[in-house]
Amino acid sequence: MSYLDNLNLWKNAKNLDPILVTEFQQMSESELLAAFSDDLEFGTAGLRGLLGPGTGKMNLYTIRRATLAFMSYLKTIYAANDLKTKGVVIGHDNRHFSNEFAQEVADIFASNNIKAILFVNNELRPTPFVSYTIRKIKAVAGVIITASHNSREYNGYKIYDHNGSQFLPMATDVIGENYLKIKEEVFTLVLHPDASLITYVDKAIEENYVTDVKAMQFYPEQKRNIKIVFSNLHGTSKEWTPRILEECGYEVIIVKEQFANDPNFTFAPNPNPELTECYDLALKYAKKVKADVIILNDPDADRLGIGVKIKDDKYYLMTGNETAPVLIEYLFSHYQKQKTLAPNGVMYNTFVTGNLSDKVAESYGVQVVKTLTGFKWIGDQMSKAPAKGLQFLFGFEEAYGYVLKDITRDKDGIQSSLVLAEACWYYHQQGKTLYDVLVEQYNKFNYFYCKTVNLVRDGIDGKKIINNMLKKLRQETITSLFQIKCTKKEDYLAGLYEMPGQDLLKFYFEDGSWFAVRASGTEPKIKFYFVCVDKTSEQAAAKMTAMYQELETNYLNV
Repeated sequence: MSYLDNLNLWKNAKNLDPILVTEFQQMSESELLAAFSDDLEFGTAGLRGLLGPGTGKMNLYTIRRATLAFMSYLKTIYAANDLKTKGVVIGHDNRHFSNEFAQEVADIFASNNIKAILFVNNELRPTPFVSYTIRKIKAVAGVIITASHNSREYNGYKIYDHNGSQFLPMATDVIGENYLKIKEEVFTLVLHPDASLITYVDKAIEENYVTDVKAMQFYPEQKRNIKIVFSNLHGTSKEWTPRILEECGYEVIIVKEQFANDPNFTFAPNPNPELTECYDLALKYAKKVKADVIILNDPDADRLGIGVKIKDDKYYLMTGNETAPVLIEYLFSHYQKQKTLAPNGVMYNTFVTGNLSDKVAESYGVQVVKTLTGFKWIGDQMSKAPAKGLQFLFGFEEAYGYVLKDITRDKDGIQSSLVLAEACWYYHQQGKTLYDVLVEQYNKFNYFYCKTVNLVRDGIDGKKIINNMLKKLRQETITSLFQIKCTKKEDYLAGLYEMPGQDLLKFYFEDGSWFAVRASGTEPKIKFYFVCVDKTSEQAAAKMTAMYQELETNYLNV
């Protein structure tokens, strides 16, 4: 639909949501253009966007539109009785309108003979626990209202299949087509939810999850003697991660300013553990109490960020590409010690993750399988592993997301927090920090400097600029960067390595370095993933900077 079509839909709508009316009436011409020029796209990660009036924003009507589209799809793949008896789990985070949106989703399902399964009192819950619940109660699907690590202006809508994994494109493409066909009916929707079809998750399921996470420890009876500074960044792990850590014997110091479920994220305006500013408050606490490790979960608790004490009051903030190999070393060495390391073990990560984790896993004889970007692909491979004669051992993506035990099919910042804490304790008994373990791996396998560069291009032309960058890189031949010969280019658009197509390019260089480039599926940005190999971190970092500068000058000017 055109800009005017979208705008007139809203102008002619009767009984528009009062929350949106005033804001809509006060919008400038440029704001209207940004809000109504496009529909918010239902992509492989569902919906995510800025809150506010408009077809390109997150609001009551895009939630209705998405739910009707999703419901229509579910009715094509499930019998009516399964939808009515097994139902859809609905969770949400602490963001503005998340509670209201979740209730609206439940009311739509319950008005259409589909069981809606909320959490008691429609309380917020971590994303990994929603994934866990779907599998545990054998629901047909799940919906989570969350914008994960985005700032307070955002919200989102993610959908999960019966395995507790996000739906793949073969489903979301259909749902996306359904979504675009739905127009006026979101304004005239009259709901009569069947009260008997709105149910709640048994609290016992929550205790089952806590028990399953605690069972991941190798030394549950050992006395802990490390201090952990923890922050939930105002998010959903508030009642989960610190409780589990404390019950397992750890001394946990909470970053009080960031503990409340504050939808304004007052003390964490950009609640993404990948950003160093997220650690500012935690570092102050850590230095004051001489903590051994800092643990951060993002708002929906699917990510883990850590800071490790290296000496005195200095802390090293580990990236996802550094935390994963340390976790892998701890897990696999203990599986080996216990003689439980499966000969058919497999680790999953993505085409854009660094090489160090692969080296560590392969040193234990564990197969490494690469997937497309997005944890849904790892979740899908986890589901298929038994049929392929493989045993899942670890899965992660470089963006601080890990799953260590197949109790969830999405990244889980809660289970990874507990295992990380035990690894910290274990190496502490040997007089080592987690950073020392990382350095040992670098010394053994070489130094891999990993850096992701995000170029944001906002506005109505942002998507066009990003697409032109990708088009230029696809057409041009890069012979070298920083005088290092480019030996191979991989284009994933048509599909590679038994994976379907994705708009991803990867360039390999003769020294073992590489970079990949893709557009974000949920935000107006293009991402460059660099992995540069050298003898020291300084040399590798300098190489990366020089390679990117040359790339930007010669190939990104569109």
